[in-house]
Amino acid sequence: MGSKSHKRDRENGAGPEVEEAPAKRRRQINEEQLKLSRLYDDLAAESDDVRFEAAKQLIVKFSPESEPVAKDVENALSRLIKGLCSQRKAARVGFSLTLTELLRQIFGQKENAIHDLELDLASLIRLVESKTKVEGNVPGRERRDHLIGKLFGYKALLQSSIVIEPDLSMECWNLLLDHIYGMARDVPWLREECGMVLVEAAKSLQGQPKYQACAKAMIGRLSDFKLISTPEGIAIWLTVQASYDSVLPEGLWHEKDPLSKKERTRLAKILKENYQGRSEDGDSESIKTAAASPNPSFAWSMVLSEVLHRHHQHQSSSGGFPKVDFPQFWLDTVDNNLFTSTSSHERKAWGFKLLSGFINDVPEDIVAALLSPNILRTLINQSKKEDRFLHSAALAALGSIQARVQREPSSALPIFTALTSKHGSIEFDKITKTRTLDQVLLSASDSAIKKIVRHLNSLVLRPNTEDETLAHTRRQVIADILLNLVKHFKGYDQMPKDIAEQDGWLRRTIELLVEHGYFVPSETAKTSKVALPSLSEKTRQVYQERLSSCLTKLLSVNIGSRSTFALTAVGMIRSKDASSKSLKLAFTADPAVSETLEKASQTLDAISAKGSIAGNKMAAEGFILLYSLTILQVYNGESDAVMMLDDLDVSRKAMLKKGKDSTQEGSDVFVEIILSFLGNPRTLFRKIGEEALSIFASEIGANGLKSLADILDTEENLEGQKELFNQSDDDAEEDGSSSDPDDSDVDSDVDSDVEMVDGEGSSAGGSDSDSESESDSDESDGDESEDDAELTQFNNMLAMTLQTSKPNADGEAEDDTSDDSDMDDDQMMALDPHLSKIFQQRSKITSKKKEREDAKQNVVQFKARVLDLLAIYLEKQYSNPLTLQVLLPIVRRTRANANKQIAEKAFKMLKTHFDSRMKHKAPLPKPEDTKPVWEFLKEVHEEAKLGGGAKIHADACSGASLHLVKVLIGLDRENYAGVVDVYAETQKQWFNEKKSALQPVLFTMFQNWSLTARQQAK
Repeated sequence: MGSKSHKRDRENGAGPEVEEAPAKRRRQINEEQLKLSRLYDDLAAESDDVRFEAAKQLIVKFSPESEPVAKDVENALSRLIKGLCSQRKAARVGFSLTLTELLRQIFGQKENAIHDLELDLASLIRLVESKTKVEGNVPGRERRDHLIGKLFGYKALLQSSIVIEPDLSMECWNLLLDHIYGMARDVPWLREECGMVLVEAAKSLQGQPKYQACAKAMIGRLSDFKLISTPEGIAIWLTVQASYDSVLPEGLWHEKDPLSKKERTRLAKILKENYQGRSEDGDSESIKTAAASPNPSFAWSMVLSEVLHRHHQHQSSSGGFPKVDFPQFWLDTVDNNLFTSTSSHERKAWGFKLLSGFINDVPEDIVAALLSPNILRTLINQSKKEDRFLHSAALAALGSIQARVQREPSSALPIFTALTSKHGSIEFDKITKTRTLDQVLLSASDSAIKKIVRHLNSLVLRPNTEDETLAHTRRQVIADILLNLVKHFKGYDQMPKDIAEQDGWLRRTIELLVEHGYFVPSETAKTSKVALPSLSEKTRQVYQERLSSCLTKLLSVNIGSRSTFALTAVGMIRSKDASSKSLKLAFTADPAVSETLEKASQTLDAISAKGSIAGNKMAAEGFILLYSLTILQVYNGESDAVMMLDDLDVSRKAMLKKGKDSTQEGSDVFVEIILSFLGNPRTLFRKIGEEALSIFASEIGANGLKSLADILDTEENLEGQKELFNQSDDDAEEDGSSSDPDDSDVDSDVDSDVEMVDGEGSSAGGSDSDSESESDSDESDGDESEDDAELTQFNNMLAMTLQTSKPNADGEAEDDTSDDSDMDDDQMMALDPHLSKIFQQRSKITSKKKEREDAKQNVVQFKARVLDLLAIYLEKQYSNPLTLQVLLPIVRRTRANANKQIAEKAFKMLKTHFDSRMKHKAPLPKPEDTKPVWEFLKEVHEEAKLGGGAKIHADACSGASLHLVKVLIGLDRENYAGVVDVYAETQKQWFNEKKSALQPVLFTMFQNWSLTARQQAK
């Protein structure tokens, strides 16, 4: 009742007056609190910009200049301290920054004190204690957050410097130290963070003499709180030692220096956090340990940085700390401490992170020291398999090594040497399945690469093994490394034009391949120049092949002329053969071959000196290429190359003569030489053949061109192979039986210079597709029928010999369950010779099948190469009437029964040729005699009827026909009538023959062109 009465009194205006804030004032207060709440919330934002803006506004609001209310300041400080305990990811960063700066603003100066603010340093420390105290039974995570918040509160007090400025308060300094040291002792998982706070506090003293007592207090508590033998204790000791050496007590470390050589074993155990055993003062109580951390303590970096500093420090005799040998220190504390076979994965992971961190910091002269024996062993073991526990850590370390070289290319030499020397392996990339060595080499400076090539040469001579097989493997890896360098080097465009003559890494690389590919030690060679074990013939062949691959790449490099490096290689061989005291040529030749070789070499010198043949510089470059590579083939021991030298001489002399017949003879011989180069399995020789044809395209006559075109019609079988490569039956059998995988320059890690049947985008097909040609299918069916017959014959012979069954009328074996079929041991022994003979015959059958398949692929591949040559000829000689005679042979390769890859390649090159007039605006051929052109046109129309329904064949015929029409009309528009008659005759036959394979596109293309040509004529 009373409450209702009071309410009525208030409504009637009676009763005592109550002062209330106006509604507008209440709104302002609420808005102010809401804004403040948002600022505190923003201090925990993920965005750095948002946190920074919130911190700035709070600091401005509560700084003395803004004359805030003391109570508001106390509330703000309490709120900021509480925020340090937040679980939000970025909260501690934002609240700690704001608290530190606000403390500096409020307490770091004597003037501008905030009115009525009763807080002092001691009460601030108590405030941190109270606001971060855990009350009641709370979860472990929350307890953990409050402990971290407490430490960050102490950290803010120290970082704000208000304990030592403007006035030093030793009482508060010691109180803070006691709190932080106590946490470091009692909370192992927080010890490292405590150590970092104390190290920063020691640094904040800045070596000023007035703060010596502060430094002494820090050192004294290391013993009091039993933290001397911890990584954090060492970090604090080293920090104080740098500025306050006099406060360090005796007896704790030898000569008061944890880095003393006599303390190395103890220091290594401490840094490894091996706290087992007694503490430093003899107490039986061991230091509390925390769970294993994924990262090494910050003390590692401090210790290694100090050692690095002392390693390069040149001290006077009067002062400074003793110099520490960094490589030995790294061995003792990292390599033999963290990477021993008994070390845990966690400790090895620490080591990898230390390696990754310091590989970028150490000077070049000691960078190799980081790649110490146990580290390299662990790197290799953990990198090579993805299921290894530290696989990712090892790869990250390797990535840091590569990054160092990219940043400082000259450091490639010590790093590459360390990775490939005694404790590493030249097979590092192969073992680890990475490209570390390749990337280091490709990032190296030119001078570093040159020295690395010299290092690789020493590894060829001394591959650190006496086993010949292992030595061959390592030497092959070296050759592959050099090849990858040449193939993937990015700086060719910055090299001078005469780089092949300069003593740089490129010349050294070619020289290394030449020496080990073509030479053996002479009798007078010094032991240091003799390879042990000696290079096998197989190894020399590898180096010859890698040189060939390097020359292939260098053909496309815009340095000097295209013949520069081939000529350089040949020049090196001849020069070393003539003057070297430690080397002699591995190649031996009879007098006739030697005479031919010498004559060719003199010719090569003459062409090189003159620089032209019959005034033609391009011709000279072409002949230099051909002579150089052919001479290399002779040195490789290829007997056919000697005859090629004679053919080259004939062709060269023919070019020098003015007579038409002799020139024609020379060009025909030249085509045969190009085909010989095409037949070589190495990519280099195919490219040289293409380069030569590109240079000499204008010199090739009708007969030479016909010899190229005729190859396209060669049968794709054993007979065709014999015809192309002039093989006898013995040769074919020998080729078919060669199966030594080591004869091929094929390696999984390196691009091969030997062009395989299915390899390197040669357009030569691998296995034919189902939609391939009918003739291929027929041929395949024939082969299968033949194989089936041979298999039946084999089964019959086997059954008859064993006398366990006999064939029935269908050639199938009938079951014989008679006990008489069982044989005793003597009977089986008697059958053994017969069985051996039968299985030998079966082996021959299998061998013949493979021989047929190989022959087919060889012919297909060779046709693809010839098409490449013809494509070059058609491009270079678009306006030459001779191009018309090769159209039909190319068109025939697009039939439905042709090899699919060859058909697609042929069609593509025809289309390119027919479109090239639009691209290059080249004039059409203008033959003097049109009779052959009319015949070509009719033959193309006849060919169109034989395509087997293939679309690309129909399109090829239509394009070829239209091209010939354009040639005829280009000569005389009156020829249009004759062209129409040819098309009309073809169309009449097509109309009357319902089963004709001819496609109507032949006529539609002609009609469309006619309409366009007629309109253009108007």
